[in-house]
Amino acid sequence: MQQGAHIQLRVLLFSVLRERLGQHELCVSIPLPATGTRLLDYLAEQYPEIATYRSVLRLAVNREYVPESVELHEGDEIALITPVSGG
Repeated sequence: MQQGAHIQLRVLLFSVLRERLGQHELCVSIPLPATGTRLLDYLAEQYPEIATYRSVLRLAVNREYVPESVELHEGDEIALITPVSGG
């Protein structure tokens, strides 16, 4: 692994995050080793709208729910899932 290496990730936004940010996806670059936690921390620093929900966000990687400790790879499709309610 090269020192200072980064990977590109596509982050899909839904629900309230899509509304608040006014876009349906983000393309981000984070340093290796890339994990869900590192990605969420980076997004929370860059986007106050995401920081508001940081403690309740769930991650889905390539359409599967995963823990924040998941290792991320170049080209992974990440979805940020906020809690939903309804009846």
